[in-house]
Amino acid sequence: MAHIKPFCAIRPNPKIELQFCSKPFQLYSKKELKTTFENCPNSFLQIIKSNIDKTTKNSNKKRFEDVKTAYQNFKDKNLLQKDQDKGFYIQEIIINAHKFTGITALTSVEDYKNGRIKKHENTLESRETIFKNYLKTTRFNAEPVLLTYKNSAALSELIKNVKKHPETSVLKFSENETLKLWQVTNKELIDQIIKGFENIDGLYIADGHHRSASSVMLSEEEPKKAGTNYFMAFLIPEHELIVQEYNRVVTDLNGLSASSFLKKIKLYFDSTPHKTYAASKKGKGFCMYLDGQFYSLSLRKDFVKLQAPLHQLDSYVLQEYILKPILGIENVRTDRRLKYAHKSDQMKWIKKQIDNKTYAVGFGLNPVLIDQLKAIADNNLVMPPKSTYIYPKLRSGTTIYEF
Repeated sequence: MAHIKPFCAIRPNPKIELQFCSKPFQLYSKKELKTTFENCPNSFLQIIKSNIDKTTKNSNKKRFEDVKTAYQNFKDKNLLQKDQDKGFYIQEIIINAHKFTGITALTSVEDYKNGRIKKHENTLESRETIFKNYLKTTRFNAEPVLLTYKNSAALSELIKNVKKHPETSVLKFSENETLKLWQVTNKELIDQIIKGFENIDGLYIADGHHRSASSVMLSEEEPKKAGTNYFMAFLIPEHELIVQEYNRVVTDLNGLSASSFLKKIKLYFDSTPHKTYAASKKGKGFCMYLDGQFYSLSLRKDFVKLQAPLHQLDSYVLQEYILKPILGIENVRTDRRLKYAHKSDQMKWIKKQIDNKTYAVGFGLNPVLIDQLKAIADNNLVMPPKSTYIYPKLRSGTTIYEF
């Protein structure tokens, strides 16, 4: 049984909402950020500017206080307005002709603590603490956690009926991206949505492990403040998620020659050479690019553990049988020899980097399946870092939760 709650969101004034709602700042280049800061005074990024700029010597506390001040300035100018009625916010996000439809709502800290909201990644306590202090100072959250749930015909029908009505807002950011929003304030419909989620056994974190964990930490620090008992989330049925792979490149072969490295690989893997990346992906296992040659690598049968959920993940197999024992990368989070590249970079980028000697070897992995993600979470296991690159990527500031 999953518990969700309606709320009164802070939303941008219709005159600025197209400029205000921004992509996660990590998705902007330095040049794009500079342009935004100079030419887009009404962007949400202006509110968090001091927190993005880590070149200053300001403490975290000072940066967070600057964010709070900038946020209040937007409110004082009536650029941000609080909805009068509590509700849910149904959003349809269209990216490159693909539609994602979900519900923005408040989700329960207790559900997280009791395991009804399930995670598949470890979090770093240092990052949890930093974001907890950010929330404690600013008292708002503009970035919902992305949660997914088992497909529900009842909830899909409710959402479908809401979308028959005129939109509360339509934002066309580009030819390839549009966001439509419907505010749901009808009490009967709100109750039906709440009941629909009560029939859902559990929610799974798709993106936002640190944000959710930090909200839990703040709730435990401020147990008497009701607003901290919930955190904002975007809930989307699992069939609508797109999960892409995260590929890997390594700067060196740990002192081995290419031929010696390949011999060690063959102790664990069946290895088949291919002329192209496309050909390597037709075989079993995952792809490796080494010394001008593509290979498909498939873990040998005597090492395969079919009933172990982690052994179904390329990222785990790569970590346990190549990165650690052969390349000497014990900590995949912190070792600077290991770099990550999600699908938008493509293997052609990895091939180019290896051919020009920037890196020594690259690995093209298969995407994690939703059922694999759920199996990891259901068994209280965690994936290696950056095992998934998940869409949709949500814009900040569409709805803001103030507590």
